[in-house]
Amino acid sequence: MTDEQPAEPAAEGTVVESAQAASPAIRPSAIVLRADQEEFDHKQLSTLALVSPGLANAPRGHLAMFFHYCVRTGLDPFARQIYMIGRTNWKAADNPDEPEKTWTIQTGIDGFRTVAHRVAAKAGESISYEDTVYYDSEGHAHEVWLSKVCPAAVKVTVLRGSSRFPMTAVWGEFAPTYYDRKSGSYVLAKMWQQMPSHMLRKCAEAGALRMTAPQDLSGVFVDEEMERADAEAVVREAEEATRLLRQAAGLEAGQNSGGDTKGNPADGRATAGPDKSADKPERKKRARPAKKAAPAPAAGAEAEQDAAPPKRKPRKRAEPRRAAS
Repeated sequence: MTDEQPAEPAAEGTVVESAQAASPAIRPSAIVLRADQEEFDHKQLSTLALVSPGLANAPRGHLAMFFHYCVRTGLDPFARQIYMIGRTNWKAADNPDEPEKTWTIQTGIDGFRTVAHRVAAKAGESISYEDTVYYDSEGHAHEVWLSKVCPAAVKVTVLRGSSRFPMTAVWGEFAPTYYDRKSGSYVLAKMWQQMPSHMLRKCAEAGALRMTAPQDLSGVFVDEEMERADAEAVVREAEEATRLLRQAAGLEAGQNSGGDTKGNPADGRATAGPDKSADKPERKKRARPAKKAAPAPAAGAEAEQDAAPPKRKPRKRAEPRRAAS
């Protein structure tokens, strides 16, 4: 990428300082996007790296795509009206063809409104809104959300000319939850706790505005739409760190498979804690002396005993006869 000097004023759709056209004596900024550019120069990239530090490692192709979106939408990346954020791609761990990072073009809801109004004005139309509708968990509609409970859904309808573009954002599809280590449970993001109806309304409005100007807003997301992806990334990083710790401690499933180690079941699942009994030898029980068994009689002895005649009872001796006197 080359550092080119400003030459001609930027064409329509590029980011230009408003004072440049009013007074030719005021020189344009060194980082303003010019009409003769095809990509960011090194001064602009250095400034973008300060605004978004992650862009310093962004591939050149993604930077070219980001430049294209800046020119197409007319939003100023140096004022953070539009920016590109890289997130870890967890599919890359299982698929080597997947990139390590995925890059998303994001902006605020004001950027969406600016682009939609500009596109409609070029076509001789205007942007307007119907009343926002809030829904509770039972499907009942409300004009204003006053309950302390989070709304189940919000519907925003944007009108462009004679066309209607309704969009309904469901709470369970957009609300981001983070894992809180102190409480040991998942909690709602801070801003979504403080302003749940307002945050969900932004998601619905962004979807409706994207339908009004698909050529200019397709592939661009508002911050509220991507907060759920950020929350999932935090959870995945925590799960990955926990897995590495368990693996280092020898508790990861599959390391002691087969059930040959005491304390581990036969299906190879890790137990709740380390098996301390494996380090201690088992106590041996003393063997009691076996009782001597009576010798078994011989094979023919029992038969001879049965064949022997029973013993005769001794006869009483006859008393001698007394002589007659």
